[in-house]
Amino acid sequence: MNSHREMLVAAARGDDAALARLVRAYHGRVYQFGLRVCRDSDDADDAVQEAFIKLSARPDVAGDRGVLSWLFTVVRNACARLLRPFARERRTLGERIEDAETVPSRQLDPQTALEQWELVHAVHQAIAALARPHREVLVMRDLEGLTGEETCAALGLTEAAMKTRLHRARQELRVALRRLGEVN
Repeated sequence: MNSHREMLVAAARGDDAALARLVRAYHGRVYQFGLRVCRDSDDADDAVQEAFIKLSARPDVAGDRGVLSWLFTVVRNACARLLRPFARERRTLGERIEDAETVPSRQLDPQTALEQWELVHAVHQAIAALARPHREVLVMRDLEGLTGEETCAALGLTEAAMKTRLHRARQELRVALRRLGEVN
């Protein structure tokens, strides 16, 4: 297959090899996005799998240059659906406590490693505490590195709405981190 478009068309027609190449090309970024949105690795796995299954059944997506944005949208919707039953529980009990996601480097002394872990943990908690619309825009733009156009397409927003949400998300993140004493 010579082009990305041909690979998309072949995957949409049921070519398993083409779908496997698409999965290899996009899985890492789509999974990281799913992990941040779902906040659970099992739910992220399910959401990403659902996205690729839907991609293989959608020949109309083959003509879309923003297939990554389309995949993010499917993952975001799947995560929202998976989280819905737990929304009431979270409001009552608070957020789940997550295990540490990073292991300190061997080159760091214990105090520096602890400070680094605390900062990363504080940032993750602050991002997780953002309202979903703000968190999604922040993750896509600042963590996933999507362009404004790709983010707008994935979330179905106008550019003005996306910029407003991103500004508010960054502002809320700064305030939350200052409250924790992590940012000067």
